[in-house]
Amino acid sequence: MKSEILRLERVTTIKEGNTSLNKFNLHIFKSEIMGLVCLNITGKESLVEVIKQNLPIHYGRVYFNETLVNNYQHSTMTLNAAVEIKENSSLVENLTVKDNIFLLNRRQKKFTEHSWNYNKLLHSYTEELGIEIEGNELVAKLGNFHKLVVELLRAVIMDTKLIVIRDISNLISSVELAKFHDFLRYYTQKGFSFLYICSHHEEAFKICDRMCLMRDGRILKIFDKSEFDNEKISPFYIGEYLHLLELNAGVNLNKNLLSFQNVYTKNLHALNFTIKKGECTVLLDRDNTVLTDIFNLMTGELKLEKGNILLEETTYNVKKKEFAISYGVAFILENPTQTMLFKEMTYLQNLCFMVDKKENPVSLRKNVVRSIIQEYEPIVGEEIYEPNISHISLPSLYNLIYYKIHLCKPKIVFCVQPFAGADMYLRLHVIHLINQLIKKGITVVILAVNIADSLVVADKLIVFEKGRLSSEYTRSEFSKFSSEGISLM
Repeated sequence: MKSEILRLERVTTIKEGNTSLNKFNLHIFKSEIMGLVCLNITGKESLVEVIKQNLPIHYGRVYFNETLVNNYQHSTMTLNAAVEIKENSSLVENLTVKDNIFLLNRRQKKFTEHSWNYNKLLHSYTEELGIEIEGNELVAKLGNFHKLVVELLRAVIMDTKLIVIRDISNLISSVELAKFHDFLRYYTQKGFSFLYICSHHEEAFKICDRMCLMRDGRILKIFDKSEFDNEKISPFYIGEYLHLLELNAGVNLNKNLLSFQNVYTKNLHALNFTIKKGECTVLLDRDNTVLTDIFNLMTGELKLEKGNILLEETTYNVKKKEFAISYGVAFILENPTQTMLFKEMTYLQNLCFMVDKKENPVSLRKNVVRSIIQEYEPIVGEEIYEPNISHISLPSLYNLIYYKIHLCKPKIVFCVQPFAGADMYLRLHVIHLINQLIKKGITVVILAVNIADSLVVADKLIVFEKGRLSSEYTRSEFSKFSSEGISLM
């Protein structure tokens, strides 16, 4: 009989009058990787909080290691033997690896006998995984992948019963993600259990033993390994959203718009590729080393060591990112609601922000603003008159960001990991918004470290490895990547 690590029975939590978890049920067994795919964000934060600490709950019971630790009648506020590993690292940057693992932990007494040689103990664990991490290295000098590994090792060394892995796929490259998955499987053989939280079912399919689908703080269905199939899961979230998945047709892709010719930087080596006018191209970085340099070259933050970049057959040499829009080049950053909006401005002021700065600038006279309202109010609704954008929903904020680009109509827009951190519904909405840019005639380039969802809107995929172009695929060849977490609707 399987040993149970975690059980939540009909757990309900209420925050500020809103229900976060709604009669939530979940069972995780020893040596299991349980997947949790969140169709929206409701309840995700509350779930992790309830797992890590015995906080007050409105209704239900929580069992940890087959012992009742929390119920609606009494909550002890004690911590459980569970940790969370997520995008925002909990490591202290200015301390060493060994100090983060052995000294900054509430269960450090276990290792008093080894205090004289933490490095030797750490080496025994890294050697098992076949990875090199020096105990005396400052965490600040580590890349994202090694930081994740350090957090995993800290949890394992402290014999944590349950490890929550949360939304890490956009943090590291696909190669690194596959390696990290191998580490998780290795530790399940040693009795550790994992709750793997992500926003895409095909990511969960690759690593999990079972998977549950969550929406509005409730579990919709639990899938066994034998049920890991797109056709079985799509009815839960596609149905009413099928109209968003529009294939692009009739685009003239003959004219070159952007060309990298024998480009060299610290991380790019004789890089050559071409993007045609009107197409949507995904640039996939297998090693998570190339995209930052490509982005910084386009913003002017990085200079070429050798080679040439052509935009419409003219050398592209922008000095600052703020000037790129005047060349017809725009950017949608990762987590754009946090980085691309001015909270002190109205919706309309944000929407119009680049109109007088674009390639063919337009002065924002009253008649121009009235014309913009007439064009975009039918699309975004009455929110166009909203004086305080903090009052509008997340999908509406994405509307604002993408239609701001739509209004300026640049030649080309670079979208940095547009699906990062998005739940399934928001991903589908972003797909719709990208399609609107393409319909406007804007060339779209998606910078990605994994390809889940990106190929739904793409005409071409360009793959980079070790600083060079590795391969290039057209839409007719995308079926080769069905095992990597994409669904071509």
